[in-house]
Parts: sequence; C-alpha cells; structure tokens
Amino acid sequence: MGKNNRAGKRLRLIPLILGGYGAFLGLGLVIMGFVQIREGIGIVRFLIGLGMTGFGLLGIWDGVRDLVRPNKKLNQAPTIQFILTDTYGNKSSLVTPELLQKQMEILAEGNEYKHFDLQILPYLPAKEHNGMLKQITCVCRCDMILMAFFEMPENGYQIYQKSMNIDMAVEWLRQLLAGNPDFSEWENSKVLAQQDKEIVSQNEENAQWDEVDDRQEDVEDIVSFCHQLLTNQKGQMTYWRQFLVIFGESWHDEHKFFSARDVELAIEGIYERKYQKVFLEWGTQAFDLFPGIQNELMVIWCTNNTEKGDIRFFAREGTVTQVKFWLVNYLDHGFFEEISGWVDITAQIEKAKRKGEKKHGKVF
Repeated sequence: MGKNNRAGKRLRLIPLILGGYGAFLGLGLVIMGFVQIREGIGIVRFLIGLGMTGFGLLGIWDGVRDLVRPNKKLNQAPTIQFILTDTYGNKSSLVTPELLQKQMEILAEGNEYKHFDLQILPYLPAKEHNGMLKQITCVCRCDMILMAFFEMPENGYQIYQKSMNIDMAVEWLRQLLAGNPDFSEWENSKVLAQQDKEIVSQNEENAQWDEVDDRQEDVEDIVSFCHQLLTNQKGQMTYWRQFLVIFGESWHDEHKFFSARDVELAIEGIYERKYQKVFLEWGTQAFDLFPGIQNELMVIWCTNNTEKGDIRFFAREGTVTQVKFWLVNYLDHGFFEEISGWVDITAQIEKAKRKGEKKHGKVF
C-alpha cells in the first residue's frame, strides 16, 4: 500500500491512516478525561487518551517520514574491476600491489621490451584530463614508465605518462587499486615528444649529442609503442570491450567480468544442452555459439564488430575440445593460429537480414 512520487520517496498509507485514526480517538479521550478530571474514570480516560495520541502521532510520522526527511542517499561509486595482462600474456582479475611489484621486477631484470597492462572496468573518470581512464601500461626504460590511456568525450584517445622508480610506481598503483589515482604531474606523450624535439634542436651545438639522442629515441619509441597498442592491424583506433551472455530456455545471464575458464564452462553447458546459446564479445570481435550436429558445436565469428561497416561473418563447427582451444587461444593471443577452416557466410547473413527487414520492417 505504498505510493511513489516523482522524487522516488514513498508515502506509507497504512501507518498514516491508522496513526490519524488513533490520534483522533486519543484526542477525544483526552478532552473527555479533562472534563471529568475530578472523577476516577476521567483520569483513566485522560491517560489512555495521551497514550493513544502519542502512538497516533508516531504512526503519522512513520507514514510521511520519507516525504518530510531530506534524501540522504549516498552516491556509491561503482565497483572497479582490474584485469591484469602480465608480461607473458596471462590474464588475471586477482590484482594486488605485491603482484604488480613482481611484474615490475621482471621488467627491470629483462632486456626485452616487455610490458604489462592493467585494464580498468568500468572506465575510471579522471578530472585532471577530462577523460575516462581505460588502461595503464607499464614498461621499463631505465626507470619504470607508466602510461595511461584515456578515452576522451570526442571518442578520441589521449596518452599520458610518467617516469618513476619501482617503489614510487608501486605506491601509485596502490592508489589506483584504491580508486584514487593522481594524474596531476603526468605529461601528454605527444607534447613530451615535441618538447624533446625542441631540446634536440636547441642542443645542436653542444657536445652532449649521445645523451640527447638516447632520450629522443626513448621518447619516440614509447610514443610509437603507445599508438601500436591503440590501433588494430588496419590502423584504425579500437575500443576494448568484453561481454559474455549465456542464454537458457527463458532466461539469460550477462557477465562483464569473466575468465577463460568461464568461457570453457559456457561451452560445456552448450554441449550438455544446459544452454541454448552463448554470445561472447572480446575487443572488436564477437562470437555466437550454438549446438551443432551430433556432438559438434557451431561457432559464428563476427569480425570488426565496431558498427563502422566492413563486418564479416565466418562459421565453423568443432568438438567441445576444439572450440575450447579456438576461443581460449583467441582470448590469450587475440588471433586464430589457423583460419583456413572458417567458412565466409557474410552473404547468407546479409541475405537473411534483408529478408527479415522486408518481412518485418527495418529495426533501428
């Protein structure tokens, strides 16, 4: 028996009605008792009336308190999920400062140009740069260099970086895991590269050519490395997205955070007929999994899933073990080692789509 107004505050009708009725009767008894105060029954009525009036007023307050009291609901920040891709390409959602410090020590000991990535889900707003923090990448060039990838309101990207020693880097990442990163002293990679070019031109007559050239090469390598991480094979800027949806007979379950093992369990569920369909979106690719003929599963692979055209569809059937191998390998490496078995069904998909639009109208 509650009624919601536009502000979302509820009016409690039952305690309000009972409270009003009780207060009315209580006031009546108080008046009657006050008139007969010199008689014994008058005192009893007066005291009972006071009690009923008090409970009635309490009921009225309980009925209207949500409308009277100011709304003090706290704006809770969404739970932040961190996905670590370590120096060997393994993914993990169990991220701790100690684990990140071990990754930095691996970078410092190795001679190869390795890196590890820390993906933030959902994207974390950063007021210093008016963008959404998407990912942190760490590389080692003498010092640790942390690079922050920001998605800007205009759908573009900005890359900021900062050099620091391992202890400072671990402390900064500790603040990030707590949801309070500080970007006040970070520098734009493009601006930093331009500044170093100016330094080179200003020091043309100096004898410190080797030091300046080394610094310039480091900055250019880092800037080039950053943009390689943000572009796909065709040179287009990409957005990262991961999404797993499991469909049953009359239900579906959505997962924004999941592991490769979750995907394997979903594949097993289709084989065992527990699920009717599984949809997996990973980066710019998407996959639909259906039960196939006999013991095989059907996989529909949608490439370039960015809503910008040039979308291709491929199909392939395989056993449970084969499908697990294909998809887990793709999650780990971002590509299929063997694509000769995939059949291009783009024409059939587009034909079916046109037929559906002709029959039911175009769906926007």
